[in-house]
Amino acid sequence: MKWSYDGYKIDYQVAHVAPPHGWAILDDFFPNLLTGFRIAEYNAYLRRFPLLNIYSTLADFGVQLRNYSRLYPELAPRVKRFSGRDAPRPSFAYLNFLNNAADFLPFLELRKTPFVFTLYPGGGFGIDHATSDDKLARVCASSCLKHIIVTQRCTADYLRARHPWVPQTLVYGCVINPLYFSNAVATRTWFGSGKTTFDVCFVAEKYMPQGHNKGYPTFIDAGRRVAAVIPETRLHVVGGFTPDDWPLDGLAGKVTHHGRLTTQALREFFARMDVIASPNVPFTLHAGNFDGFPTAACAEASLSGVAMVVADVLGLNTEYRTGRELVIAAPEVDTFAEVLLTLGRDPDWLRSLALAGQQKSRTLFAPELQIEPRLAVIDREAQACGASL
Repeated sequence: MKWSYDGYKIDYQVAHVAPPHGWAILDDFFPNLLTGFRIAEYNAYLRRFPLLNIYSTLADFGVQLRNYSRLYPELAPRVKRFSGRDAPRPSFAYLNFLNNAADFLPFLELRKTPFVFTLYPGGGFGIDHATSDDKLARVCASSCLKHIIVTQRCTADYLRARHPWVPQTLVYGCVINPLYFSNAVATRTWFGSGKTTFDVCFVAEKYMPQGHNKGYPTFIDAGRRVAAVIPETRLHVVGGFTPDDWPLDGLAGKVTHHGRLTTQALREFFARMDVIASPNVPFTLHAGNFDGFPTAACAEASLSGVAMVVADVLGLNTEYRTGRELVIAAPEVDTFAEVLLTLGRDPDWLRSLALAGQQKSRTLFAPELQIEPRLAVIDREAQACGASL
């Protein structure tokens, strides 16, 4: 599949640039409730900093803001549609993803606004990808850039090798909604331990036909083999996939496509799951593309007591003990089917793996460990620029 990205059609030309006032987060998808990590991160900033406003280029902004307002009425007035002509001149800015940093760069430079951004996997960033490298070089060359937050060790190494003068801070993983930390140790059941079905889920968005980059065909084909041996197996798919994306022969009545779920619905969904399978494959969506480890969906599942069976082709895992807190498997049908079968036949290991993984994830993704380092970078860099937060 040929991958391309045209950026946003933003009009940056203004007749008058107002004096700096407040500071801003600039984004392309907020306040859509489906972007759970953004909701968690940006809400924390809105609550901490009274001068913060968020400006979004989201196409259906009005609809999404109304949905967001129902859950967060006290924060919604500071979430606004971005307009290049009407947007104020922020004294400081924060962004997530390389595409956002590159797309808003002319706006920031025109207003001489210092900024920090988080270089997550995805969002236009790729390893040894010419388009990505060009965007990263343009952003890193800007005098307005003050700091980059990275979330994976390989990203830190890549940035240091190519742009060693840019200050960076590694904060492993992403911000998870606090909902996943409430009643996290509540009693729940697993297959063979108080539960009669073996529920295996796949949670990802579909960015390409059949979702090969996320391993959707591998999940379905491996699940078919497991269901043939363990008839209590039920497969669950969350995201933009449909039954037409991959043949479901032999799985009649055993696969449910749930569509896209909000954080609240997803948390309830995970409470019923035994295993999350993530046979994702790097460099498939486009050259250089890769997912963070674990994916946000896997982290949320793990926090809910779901055992993780995940691929790690690039060797990104630096925190979890394989076989005890998760299982790392090659993104192949035979390998995933074998692991899932073993878990289905061994309820004690399934429960132990899920609980140990949950405990590790609670440590790694604790709100204070994810939010506070980010806040420290933003606060320090803003103060150095004389910006008021």
